[in-house]
Amino acid sequence: MRLWIDTNAARSPRAIRDLCRLARSKGVEVLVHAQVYMERRRQQRVESGEQFSGIAFDDFLLVHRVRVVDIHLDQPTAARWADGLCQRYPTDRDWELAKQRTLGGQLIADFKIIPGKMPMTTDWLIALAVEDDPASRIITHDEGEEWQRLREAEPRRAFRWDEAVTWLQGLPADEPSSG
Repeated sequence: MRLWIDTNAARSPRAIRDLCRLARSKGVEVLVHAQVYMERRRQQRVESGEQFSGIAFDDFLLVHRVRVVDIHLDQPTAARWADGLCQRYPTDRDWELAKQRTLGGQLIADFKIIPGKMPMTTDWLIALAVEDDPASRIITHDEGEEWQRLREAEPRRAFRWDEAVTWLQGLPADEPSSG
């Protein structure tokens, strides 16, 4: 099992530490996408200013065994994801509306007119990668369209932080393998 952490949920080092400890006890690997790593590192650098230490930032992930991964988007994966998106959103209009529904917060408030054509965000790629791996779940506070399939899956695969902790607590303890 794998548990991804989205940028909007990766805020508290103490909470991440506790989550990682719980996840390890259940045999669940904790992952962040390289984009999430980049966003959080930039945010932490801004928050910490001259006190920022890239070594300490990376060591935190190493110590807590948070693996930074990228999404390998090769042709077979792209074809599978494109076909799945086409089934969900069978017309160009459906697809544009889905991408528009990913706009949230201040971003959507700043538009006087919602753009007709929008690019697909990195969140779509991360959501599709999690969808593609039945053993993966994600923590996100984002309510956008890109996470809908994971929120509605049975069993549910997109959690808010407290839901992820409850899910982890409900898993059996990881039994050490006999060597």
